Amino acid sequence: MGFSSNTFFGVDDLAQRAILIQTYNDFMADVQQESGGRLFPQPLLPTWDMDLTLKEMVRLRERGMRGFTISDKPHNTGLPGLDSEYFEPMWQLGNDMGLVFNFHIAGGGDKKIGNQTSMNPMAQSNPDVYWDSYGPQRRLAILSSQFYMSNARIILNLCMGNFFDRFPNIKVFSAESGIGWVPFIIEAMEFQLDEMVTDPAEIALQKRRPREYFADHIYVSFWFERSGPKHLIEDIGVHNVLVETDVPHPTCIYPGARERLATALSHVDAYTRRRVLQDNAAELYNIPLPTA
Repeated sequence: MGFSSNTFFGVDDLAQRAILIQTYNDFMADVQQESGGRLFPQPLLPTWDMDLTLKEMVRLRERGMRGFTISDKPHNTGLPGLDSEYFEPMWQLGNDMGLVFNFHIAGGGDKKIGNQTSMNPMAQSNPDVYWDSYGPQRRLAILSSQFYMSNARIILNLCMGNFFDRFPNIKVFSAESGIGWVPFIIEAMEFQLDEMVTDPAEIALQKRRPREYFADHIYVSFWFERSGPKHLIEDIGVHNVLVETDVPHPTCIYPGARERLATALSHVDAYTRRRVLQDNAAELYNIPLPTA
């Protein structure tokens, strides 16, 4: 549901909306419990109601959930921005809990998404994304190729301000966004900050460099890429890269996921391979590893 989590905002009855999201979250908690330590879903938060959000965070934490999924563009559903006072209690509780906030690509659609065909490229014209002369499958391929870099916005805003100074225990996972574009964004943050932020008051806003915030707080993942894993993991951070399979989406690497990931990581050393395949995810989501 990370991809289209704002579907819930299409339900106008707030009580019904709350029941729906809590039912979904209960199912996620059941999946985790019944998986025997194999699956760790990331539940959604009812951000339209901050009191309910805080209660849900506590409830889900007590059920053993290790993180939450939220939209990077709450303003698209009529809510204040993530940097507003409205979201301050959520961030503070998340900081106290030391849990993960997950931002899924294309998770910031508007509240009408549940009642529209806007996520169905076969059904409508969308010249801002693809040419109308293309068929539905080509439209889908073009659309999905543009999604990956959409999370650059949330990463930029988190790392080019004082967010992590205020909430030093929060970790952020950029879900299903790939890694090939990440080194460029890190370099862009560093360069543009120095070139464009010259006012002493603005310089004083953050205590550390964007690259440092990224290294300590941001995590990304890959699945189909070959160039990124071969050349860019060190630039991004050996401790910041995870793998995924993206099952069951059309872009997933099933079948043959193990073989494909083994090939993608065949050029890195054993330490990096272990970090990317296992240790980074285990540390991020506080997953105990088997001792035997």
